[in-house]
Amino acid sequence: MIHVSDPALRKIALEAAEQVTTDIGRIHTADFQEAICERLRRHKELFEATIPKAAAGMARDFGERRSPRRHRKTGGLYHPESILRLGNGIWVWMKDATPTDMTQWGRLSSRNTVQIITAEAERQRYVLDRTDAFRGHPSCERLGPLEEAVFHYQQGTLDDLAFDET
Repeated sequence: MIHVSDPALRKIALEAAEQVTTDIGRIHTADFQEAICERLRRHKELFEATIPKAAAGMARDFGERRSPRRHRKTGGLYHPESILRLGNGIWVWMKDATPTDMTQWGRLSSRNTVQIITAEAERQRYVLDRTDAFRGHPSCERLGPLEEAVFHYQQGTLDDLAFDET
């Protein structure tokens, strides 16, 4: 669900990121988060819009912390207070999981693993290609100029990247 306030919140995040970016292009997340907080304090009208974002972050953290992990004592994954994420926004306490839930969790896990492996393979190919290009073009010390000179990058629209800043 996209709220009307989302573009305003993303603009605040972009401004905060630009503010804390060092002269060598680094963003330290602690500084970034503080800069976001600083801006949000100035925009009291957006406080209400931040509540769903905070709730989503807290729920995500809760789900990640409760995800089944191998236990040293038992060697198994089961813990009654763990949570299985079944997809489509449905979670189940592990102690209450049915055979169907277990099957769904296993399928989702397999699908996610394949997507992660595929994305990682693409990322590693990209890294290798750029690393080789850096070696072949020692005058390029940063990725921006390398992309333009070697891979002929041209700024296009940001639509396909889900950026809504213009």
